Amino acid sequence: IEDSLMVENSFLYNLCFGILPLLLTGLLGLFLGWLFFRGRKQDGDLSIEGEGALRAEADGLRTRVRDLEGRVSKRDVEVSNLKTKLAAAAAGAAAASVAAKAAPSVAAKSDADDDETYALEWRNRYLAARVKYLEGRITEAPKPKAKKAPAKKKTAPKAKAAPKPRKKAAPKPKAKVARKTKVKVLYTDGPTDGKPDDLKLIRGIGPKFEGDLNSKGIYYFRQIGSWKAADVKMVEGVIDSIPGRIKRDEWVKQAKGFAKSAPTAKAASSTKKAKSAKKPAAKAKTKAKSKTAASGNDKYYANVKKHDPRADRATVDNIVKYCGISLRSRDSSLVACSDKTELDRVVKGFVTKKLGVTTGGDALVQSVCQDLKSERFKNRVTFYYFCAKKAGKLSVFQ
Repeated sequence: IEDSLMVENSFLYNLCFGILPLLLTGLLGLFLGWLFFRGRKQDGDLSIEGEGALRAEADGLRTRVRDLEGRVSKRDVEVSNLKTKLAAAAAGAAAASVAAKAAPSVAAKSDADDDETYALEWRNRYLAARVKYLEGRITEAPKPKAKKAPAKKKTAPKAKAAPKPRKKAAPKPKAKVARKTKVKVLYTDGPTDGKPDDLKLIRGIGPKFEGDLNSKGIYYFRQIGSWKAADVKMVEGVIDSIPGRIKRDEWVKQAKGFAKSAPTAKAASSTKKAKSAKKPAAKAKTKAKSKTAASGNDKYYANVKKHDPRADRATVDNIVKYCGISLRSRDSSLVACSDKTELDRVVKGFVTKKLGVTTGGDALVQSVCQDLKSERFKNRVTFYYFCAKKAGKLSVFQ
């Protein structure tokens, strides 16, 4: 009984003084903790406030990503539209180039047909006029009529009537022939009115063009000076010239000037008679003319000699003659290396046509521009001289 009481007392003692105080202390701590920390939120990553901030930041980032994706998609759409437009423009340009290539061929065919028709009309006019002229010569011939008169008595009245048309008809063919020589453009039977003119004096006409013109019956300045717009168009077609070249180089204007200064056949015959009568006076006049021409060319020769001390005076004088009326005005007497149109005109008109240089004309002209770089105003005579010298074609003007 004592042992059981001791055990019971020890249990109660431990319960009262060991376990119960601990339980009461824990309950008290929980109560005090509840009192002090009720209604408060814990700071930190796992708190309610931290979770809300993270969610707000994540939502902001998602919104920004969506905005950037929308911008990228818009730019992709713009780039695709631009590519579509570029492809359409390239296709349109290709179609336009094809149409442009096709259009000149049609226009060239129509122009060729018109030129051929016009040339045939001129040929028919020439043949008709030639027949009339030959008929007039036949009527003027006295020998056949003198033979017919004694053979047939019935033709005697015709022989009497014949002189009447002779007097009236004789001047008509002459008048027609005189008019035709003034306005005849093509298809003459050779140089009928004396020695042919040197057509190479016209700026833009070289040996090739002169041969082509002579083959078409054009030998004199007055023929070119009488050209109209239709004649110019027809001539460009038959001599294989660049369209607009004759008008641009002013062939007609230059030819009129040369025709006025060139003596006619009658004037030439009269001058021959005058020379035979007064040889000393004629020699004096020719000397005076040569002196005045030489003095007029002194400035051009001096300019050339400044760059080439061994320049030949006769060659420079011939280049001056070739330039002709283009030296009368200041603008046309100078060559502007900064003007591409002017340089192209020099290449096509002088280097290619006059000198016969078919390749490297642009490089030749540019090299002359570099050689004459010190000259602010490049004289046309000097420029042409060095073009011919560099091309090895000074013999053309000797």
